[in-house]
Amino acid sequence: MRNLKQEPVKTLFLGSSWESVETLKSLNEDSRFDIVGVITTVDKPVGRDQVLTPSDVKKYALENSIEVFHTEKNDEKYREALKKFHPELIVCKAFGEIVPEFFIDYPRYKAINIHFSILPKYRGAVPIQKAILNGDDKTGITIMLMSKALDEGDILEIYEEKILPKDTNLSLRKRLVKKSAEILGNTLENWINGNIKPQKQDSSSATYCWQKDISKENAEINWEEMDPEYIERMTRAFTPWPIAWTQWNNKRVKLFDVDIVKCDSNKVPGELFTDNGNLLLGTKLKDLCIKVNRLQIEGKQEMSAKEFINGRLGLS
Repeated sequence: MRNLKQEPVKTLFLGSSWESVETLKSLNEDSRFDIVGVITTVDKPVGRDQVLTPSDVKKYALENSIEVFHTEKNDEKYREALKKFHPELIVCKAFGEIVPEFFIDYPRYKAINIHFSILPKYRGAVPIQKAILNGDDKTGITIMLMSKALDEGDILEIYEEKILPKDTNLSLRKRLVKKSAEILGNTLENWINGNIKPQKQDSSSATYCWQKDISKENAEINWEEMDPEYIERMTRAFTPWPIAWTQWNNKRVKLFDVDIVKCDSNKVPGELFTDNGNLLLGTKLKDLCIKVNRLQIEGKQEMSAKEFINGRLGLS
């Protein structure tokens, strides 16, 4: 048994986004782990002026005197990183690069990945969005051994999280980020001390999700074919990006918050109208409408339905 508080584990962290920062922060503030360095994506041009901007992980690392390294999808740089840091453990969260097999196999305590689904369901890039989109009542966090193949590594621990009726990709992701930061340290200690036996995934029941599943093109609502329930879930799954949208008066309308309501409508699917102070859209089911709470018209700011109705936009 290794006493991690007396002998912290030399840990190399891989990540880039804000959610990666929360994971890194939890480990950096945990005396059981010695963060010897981080590997993150290179600075990228951002905004209209294309200002070179470091990743969120790099910002945190520099603020906390943690050495930063860039591999840039180059095997030789991954080899250089191993010689530089000699990690006993690698932890990865939302990194953004495919990691070579020799790198994964190097550490004494292996390379660990945090994935936001109950594997083997939703292997791939957008598991939270797909869980909401498909109407699942729960999702979770899988802490797993990294593998050469996509999200196929053996499982160390699974934590389940209920999907709430109004959860968006963002609200659910924030809960999973917070919970993963809370449970990761103890899971890693149990793994390091031999108290966890990795479990193989049942690949026969695996499903996959891809970034293209939530592309801007796939964010357009098809009123003739989509059920009202699917449209409502779509607005939540596509928040905060790319935002579900439709057309009105030859302009793109983004829908940020909607509900399904009963109505007695002769409107065609996708037709925008008002009734009793509510902003509604007809669906393919005549007794159900989409009630819009917040929206954004192309070229205008996001607004409430009331602001839209009162905004001299020609709707009667």
